[in-house]
Amino acid sequence: MEPSKKNKPHISIIILFSLIVLIVVVYMILVTFFPAVFSGLNTSEIQPVTN
Repeated sequence: MEPSKKNKPHISIIILFSLIVLIVVVYMILVTFFPAVFSGLNTSEIQPVTN
């Protein structure tokens, strides 16, 4: 009896998924240790229009 080949995803899918996880982890670390860097980002809050 030969062992059946396991259904594995393509290597590019694994790399893409691990890259997304790595980006999220790095973002969390940066926000934790350097909050001043991200304080100036636009958060899409509604502001009144001045004419």
